[in-house]
Amino acid sequence: MTDEEKLDILVQGVANEILLVTPIIGKPNLPSFTPLGCGLNLKINNNYYLISAGHLLNNLDRPDLLVPGNDSEMVLLNGKLVTTFEDSSSKTNIDYAVLRYSQRQIEHIVQGEFTFIKPNQVKVNHQVEQNGHYVIAGYPVSGVNKIKGKSEFRPRSVTCLTYPLKENKYNINKFDPNKHILVKYQRKIAPVGTRQKQITKEIRGISGSGLWFIPNWNDRYKYIPKYYLVGILIENFKDKGFLVALRIDYITETIYQLFKDKVFPRSKFNLDDIPNIIITSDIK
Repeated sequence: MTDEEKLDILVQGVANEILLVTPIIGKPNLPSFTPLGCGLNLKINNNYYLISAGHLLNNLDRPDLLVPGNDSEMVLLNGKLVTTFEDSSSKTNIDYAVLRYSQRQIEHIVQGEFTFIKPNQVKVNHQVEQNGHYVIAGYPVSGVNKIKGKSEFRPRSVTCLTYPLKENKYNINKFDPNKHILVKYQRKIAPVGTRQKQITKEIRGISGSGLWFIPNWNDRYKYIPKYYLVGILIENFKDKGFLVALRIDYITETIYQLFKDKVFPRSKFNLDDIPNIIITSDIK
C-alpha cells in the first residue's frame, strides 16, 4: 500500500466520524423537505446544542426549520437560539448561530443516527499551521436524495483534505485572520493511485459544516487520527478557489457567556463587539 493510499484511508476514517455529528438543516416542503445546509451537534453535560452558520439558523426562519431526529424522521427545531442573522438576507461575516435544544426536543433527537461532539474535540485559540492538515466533511444540498412522500433523507457526503491560505490572502479578500480561517477549495484533484485529474462534486450548500484540524496523523484513537473542530464554514468563494470558516471561538464564548456552560477555555473574543447578535426566547 502506498503512502497516498494510507493517507486516503486515514482521511476517510476521520470523515466518517465527522459526518456522524453533522446533521442536515432543512425547511418543510410537504410531503418532504428542502435541505438548506449543515450544522454540528454538541453535548455539554446535560445540555444539547446545534451550532451552524447564522444565515441558516436565523431569527425569522427558526420556527420552521427541521433537523434529523429519531428513526430518520425530520423534526422541527425547538429551543433557545443565539444568532447573528435576523433573516437570511442579513449581512455580516461574523456568521454563526447556537441553538440549545429544549428539554422536550432532546428525547426526539438523541436516538437518531447523528451523534454529538464532546467538548474535548473543540480547539479554542487555534494557531493556524500553514503546512497543517484540515478536513471538511459534510452533506452539500446538491447531494441529498429525498424520499417521495416522506420526511426522510438519504444524504450523499463530500470529503475534502485541504490546507490554509497564506495570511496575505486575508487582506486581499477583506477577511481577518483573527476571526476567520481561509482554506483552499480544489475541485480538480487527482484520485489516489492516478495522476489523471477529475472534477470533484460541487461543494454547494455545505455552510454550517465544520473545519477540522488534524495535528498528528500518528496520534490515533481506535485507529482514527485525533481531530479537532476549529471553525464553522460560512462562505464558498469557489470562483477564487477558497472556503471561509469562522473561528470556533465565537461559538465557545457564546456558550460560555450566554448559556453559562463554562467548559471551554476562554478566548480573546468579546461578544459585546458584535452589534447584531440576537437572542431569542425558548419555544416550549
